[in-house]
Amino acid sequence: MRRVRIYPCAVLPAYRAATVTEMIIHFICRGNAFRSIIAEAYLDSLKLQNLKAMSSGTAAAVDRIRNRAAYAETLGLLAKHSIREFAKTEYGDQLTPSRLAGTDVAVCMNQRVYDECQQLVSLPGTTHTWSVADIGEPGRVVQTERGKALYREEAYQEIIEGVSQLVSEFHRAFG
Repeated sequence: MRRVRIYPCAVLPAYRAATVTEMIIHFICRGNAFRSIIAEAYLDSLKLQNLKAMSSGTAAAVDRIRNRAAYAETLGLLAKHSIREFAKTEYGDQLTPSRLAGTDVAVCMNQRVYDECQQLVSLPGTTHTWSVADIGEPGRVVQTERGKALYREEAYQEIIEGVSQLVSEFHRAFG
């Protein structure tokens, strides 16, 4: 299994002095049918006080119909890991400035997503960029259905690791 690279957020300690009533963490991928939905569902499954998860995609509106099958597969993967109930009921939410408004921490699933975000919105200074490749991107080019399932599981594990590291960072910052 490859290890996900998490780029730490240097601005996070500034939150330590603030009284936080609710922090919004916005996970961003491309289609909002796989990676960002997993991250949102996993964080919500942790039932942490004062943390709210959201998710969007940089190309979600364009790819919505094509991503229906990917969303169904994502729900199956979440069910396999017993967190299906925490998945949002829809997929394909397009990243927009108004959707990002109020976000305290943004998490771009990889550099490609970060670059696409730069064309769509102004990201908060507390943005993290992970290195979780999507199915079909370099490192996760699918040859078989079995290979696709293995890559989906691998991405799931990377996302869980990333969310866990992010939560640990918040616990260190907020005590």
